[in-house]
Amino acid sequence: MKRIVLCTVIVGTLFAYFGLVAVSNAQDLYAPTHPTGGSATMGVDVMPATDPPAVNGSPAIAPYGVPMPSPVDRVPTNLAPADRAPATYSPTPAAEMPGRLDQDTGAGAMRMPVEPSPAAIGAPSNYGASSAESATTAPVGIGRPGAQALEGAQVPQLVIHKLLPNEIQVGKSAVFKLLVRNVGKATANEVRVVDLVPQGTRLMKTIPHAVSTGGGRLEWQVGRLGPAEESVVEMHLMPIQEGEIGSMATVSFTAVASARTICTKPQLVVRTTAPPRILIGEEVRLSIDVSNPGSGTATGIMLEERIPAGLRHPAGSALKYEVGDILPGQSKRLDLRLAATRPGEVTNVLLAKGDGGLAAEDRLDMTIVAPGLDLDLAGPQRRYLEREATYRLSVHNPGTASAEDVKLVAYLPSGLQFVRAGAAGSYSESDRAVYWHLEELPVGETGSVELVTMPTEPGKQRIRLHGTADRGVSIEREKPISIEGIAATMFEAVDIVDPIEIGGKTTYEIRVTNQGSKASKNVRLVVQLPRALRAIDAEGPTRHVISGDRVIFDGLDMLAPKADITYRVHVQGLEAGDLRTKVQLLTDDMSIPVTKEESTRVFSDQ
Repeated sequence: MKRIVLCTVIVGTLFAYFGLVAVSNAQDLYAPTHPTGGSATMGVDVMPATDPPAVNGSPAIAPYGVPMPSPVDRVPTNLAPADRAPATYSPTPAAEMPGRLDQDTGAGAMRMPVEPSPAAIGAPSNYGASSAESATTAPVGIGRPGAQALEGAQVPQLVIHKLLPNEIQVGKSAVFKLLVRNVGKATANEVRVVDLVPQGTRLMKTIPHAVSTGGGRLEWQVGRLGPAEESVVEMHLMPIQEGEIGSMATVSFTAVASARTICTKPQLVVRTTAPPRILIGEEVRLSIDVSNPGSGTATGIMLEERIPAGLRHPAGSALKYEVGDILPGQSKRLDLRLAATRPGEVTNVLLAKGDGGLAAEDRLDMTIVAPGLDLDLAGPQRRYLEREATYRLSVHNPGTASAEDVKLVAYLPSGLQFVRAGAAGSYSESDRAVYWHLEELPVGETGSVELVTMPTEPGKQRIRLHGTADRGVSIEREKPISIEGIAATMFEAVDIVDPIEIGGKTTYEIRVTNQGSKASKNVRLVVQLPRALRAIDAEGPTRHVISGDRVIFDGLDMLAPKADITYRVHVQGLEAGDLRTKVQLLTDDMSIPVTKEESTRVFSDQ
């Protein structure tokens, strides 16, 4: 018998098929190895006109003499090339935070991702749909890495030998064998052998059992062949006609490759620390810690700061600073220096952002405290000339911090003369000012000093107050004062000769004096004589009228302060006795006239 040996070498990679064609006459032909898998076919007979369909992705068995399609031709056209480059990210520069933002460690430039196009990454047709749509249509991954032995290049190689007797006879059974051996270094999976019952024979049985797929097509599921492993399948045939008997067998398999990587998750934490209470005018140092407690590197970290009202930075109210990348477990510290400009509660908000949607926010509450001053001058708002006026100057601290180096000044108007000042106050004649100094005035405390003045000019006057303390605290107040004069008019009435005899004469001399600081207006004088006296004549600064027992002087328009005038009334005694003469004075400053009596003794020699 003639033995025909057919040998085919198959080299495959991930999920690909290899194809080889073997010829008869005991000659082994090895097809070239392709980077993708394939199927091996062999035989000696011309194949039927109708080819069996492809099974599980294997190509159909081609008729004898028809070239098999190359593995590249069998690659589906809708798949992207395996070596397509990944989507790229273009860096976007960011300006460095201006001002005194000092860092202890270096920071690189932040990289802002550019969204890759759908074509670049093989996105599904609904790329660009809403997030809700994408969440419902995007596939969820279920793959897991395989054994480590499957990592790297996987190159299984199959050698196929079809063993036939040298000669067979009609009516006498024959056995056709097919040997499949894996001579490669990787496992071939899902090995499948397909053969056709040769024309001119009748199938008796198969070992192992083959599945008939119709049209004389037989299929063996060999399964898994490891390196150096082999499998033999047999067809037991009954020849029924003379001639050249044979068929082409097809062997297909798959190669499995695995790969793994580590998926990390960076995290971002930002924390700001500063003193809870800041004195106005001072510089506050914000210590900023940016850390990554995650398992992957946080890239493109950027800090964004918006200065709250009450704090100030020379570069403005909106600041940005590039931190760069932060390794897992690493932290970076930066300092931001701000000036406290306005008292009150402030909340500083610091935002940290990074690639991949990383974001963290920190809020820090602070209180800016400041001293305050309030002045008050207690004392008479209306004062008469030449009567001392005592005032109490009070200074209060309504602020939230102690006032230090407190200075008080009271500026006196020209109508007030300085007399004395308490609490070691000092007077400066050149600027008509009284000065006090307090080392410290605690929050909520009040201090007071005394100021004594003498009104010297009538009219509207103002005491101007000025107070200062450290941290730029300043306050001014004014105290209006009305200074008025007072008319104090008094008179004395005396008789020049006393006693007088009947028929004798005497003179009443009346002196009117304005002892006040204000002129007396419309000074009027009336002398009322008893019946035993008779008015002979009168003298005075104004015209007079003698009416019966009364002498009436016209009113004097004004009697200046400290001035005096004299009235004289000449009388004659008519009857003896102890007589009483009444003098009455009235001015516009008086609501009731002032009356005085002067006694005169009139005697008789008989």
